[in-house]
Formats: sequence, structure tokens, C-alpha cells
Amino acid sequence: MINLFFSNGLVLVYDVKDWITLRRSHRIIGDIVGTTGRIPSLPIRILPEEALLLIEKGIATMKSIHIEKSDSGHFKKFDESLLAAQAIEYKKTRKKQLESMIDKIVEGRKKNDDFRDAEEILNEELEKSSNVTSSNMLWPIWLTLQTVLPFKLKTVNYKDMYLNYTSELKCAVFSDLWSKGYYITEGVKFGGDFLVYCGDPICYHAIFIVKCIVATESISPNEIVAHGRLGTSVRKRFVLASMVDGAVCYVTVNWIDA
Repeated sequence: MINLFFSNGLVLVYDVKDWITLRRSHRIIGDIVGTTGRIPSLPIRILPEEALLLIEKGIATMKSIHIEKSDSGHFKKFDESLLAAQAIEYKKTRKKQLESMIDKIVEGRKKNDDFRDAEEILNEELEKSSNVTSSNMLWPIWLTLQTVLPFKLKTVNYKDMYLNYTSELKCAVFSDLWSKGYYITEGVKFGGDFLVYCGDPICYHAIFIVKCIVATESISPNEIVAHGRLGTSVRKRFVLASMVDGAVCYVTVNWIDA
């Protein structure tokens, strides 16, 4: 079971194994929102529609993160525990790297009249090259949120609150597209609700920009023209999605030069 965490209106994934499972097995992409300076890192934010789908299909459970005033004194210890844990893991990784090239290192030392045994040289190189500080550490993705955070966790029924962050229409459209085998990401940057891909976005460009509209509400001709032009300009099809008689229906807007 994959663990999702709800905090300040966001649904987050902190465990890298869970993120890999979501992407490889369930076509859930998410968006990296963590950062360590210039390097993106965990956690991963997933869409409300993705969260609801995962929960309804029994793939994931959700817990809410509660931060109380009494927790504030734990932040320093928390940072220190992350740093210590990463130092241990990085040292293990660095040791494996050095062991794979120790013969060449020893040979180079001999040319400089250093005839110590391989183990002593390896330990020296390891100490010199495996130092992790707060200025160069990355988020330790091999740790899980439950084991390191001092915050209190509480199981939350996301179904009771998801409409605060999305709509039934968007959830229905997302679920329908997902059931057809597509990969789906957020589509705000292209003026829609979702971007739809035939494969993983790492390898494929989006083919559809999907905008969800209520069937009983009107849409102006100017909006339709704008959607068609936008889709053509970015080499995608602009699709309007609605619910009609309980089923998701789609209309594709094509721009044709006369």
C-alpha cells in the first residue's frame, strides 16, 4: 500500500520507492516540489484527481500531517538526523565506488612512493571524499517520512474533502482518461486542466490538452477559436470534456486554415 500525505492542501509522496511504483505501475507522474538549492528532490506533489483515483482503487492510503507548537523544538534534531542518515548512506555508496577502482588508485600511489596496503589507502580516500555537510546534502530519499519526521500523523478520509481542491467533473474525466491507458499531467500551462500522453512524458510529447467544462454552461465562439489556435500552435489537439447522461464525452477542437 502506497502512503500519501496531506499537508496544507497538498497531497505529497515522500518515499522514492512509492514514487517509482506510482510511475511505473500506475501511470501517476506527480510533480517534484522539493529542492536542495539547484537540485530538485522529494517530496512529489500529486494532483487531487490522482489522489482520489489511487484511494478509490485501493492503491494508496492517506494521512494528514499535523504540526503543533510543541513540535517546533524538534526541527533542529530533525535536520541533524537527516544529515547523519545521509552521511552513512553516502559513505556506503562511495566505498563501493572506491573499491571498484582501488587497484588503479594503489598503482598511482606507488608511482609517488606510497607503498601502503590497499585497505589503508581506501580508508584514507573514503574519509577525504565522503564528507556530507548541510550545504551539500540532498534529501535522503532512502528514508521514509514515518521514520524520520517528528510530526504527528493522522489517517484522513480524503473522499470527504477532495471537492475543496477539485471537482467531480475533473475527477471523472481524469479517471476515464486513465482507464484508457493514457498518462496524464496538469495542463494549466497550456490553458487546460490536463495534458494527455500516449506514454511516459519522459519519452513522449502530450497529444491532447483537455479542458473540463460543465455541459449545461455555455462557451463563447471566441473561446473555442482561442482553444483551437492554442492547440495548433503547440502541435496538440485541444479537447473539451463534459459529463452527459452520466458518461464522459469529448469534443476535439481543430483549427483549419482556410
